[in-house]
Amino acid sequence: MKYIADALRYMFKNFIFLFAFALIPSYFFAMSVDLRSLEKIASNLLAADVDVTFATVFNSVSLINGARWPFGLVCLASMAVCMPMLLAFIEKHMRIGSRSLKGLFGRINYNFLSTVVLLLLALAVYELWALLVSGLVYASILLFDGAARFIAAVIVAAGMVLLLSYIFMQVWLWLPCLHITGYSYMDALAFSSQALGSNKKQLYLAVMLPYVAGMILILTAVGVCSRFDIVVPVFVLVELIFILLFLYFNVLMFTAYFDAAGEEREDLKKHF
Repeated sequence: MKYIADALRYMFKNFIFLFAFALIPSYFFAMSVDLRSLEKIASNLLAADVDVTFATVFNSVSLINGARWPFGLVCLASMAVCMPMLLAFIEKHMRIGSRSLKGLFGRINYNFLSTVVLLLLALAVYELWALLVSGLVYASILLFDGAARFIAAVIVAAGMVLLLSYIFMQVWLWLPCLHITGYSYMDALAFSSQALGSNKKQLYLAVMLPYVAGMILILTAVGVCSRFDIVVPVFVLVELIFILLFLYFNVLMFTAYFDAAGEEREDLKKHF
């Protein structure tokens, strides 16, 4: 739990400096969410049933879903602009102890290409995963009946979430390694994997547990608000959850990298 604690401590301690970088991506993420599909999933889970279609499952987990894909693309574009500045701020603070916003716009040129490349790669992996998990869950619905169908669908979905977390854990330090070392893509990937070493279990938990918690919170918010026919608060809640997850996962990349690479963090020192 060390990585989770370190990332949360940094995020909340510096939240006033960080949250502005997440406002635009979080708004368009909330706009991209298919609330009707999520409401259907939430109501099925509460009823201990999974009588849903393939499209319902896919639209619930995919960023580029059938109904609201333009918002998903704008969300991705806004992340490509905001993430280089956010990561530059975090890196600068951890490396030299300065929380100044000066020079962050200039870092877009340095961080932009690598951030966009890895964002697109992550999106491709995630969308492929969304397609696979939707197909497997729907197959379990067709193959089983009654309680067995519900249990099989939940086990398949949980297993796929664990798999996705494992895949992303393996490359979690790739982007900070690119930004800090200046290595090529393949050299940075190899170095980040070597640096992680025996810390993979800690990082896996730090990636998987907050992701699962975020999904549960979003489903809970959608389920509760749909029961009382409330629309606006569920949008706000989804946006707030994404803000926290977006900031947490970006912070986690650097807190984990500095720990794994054995580099000293200046932000932890007292400056008089």
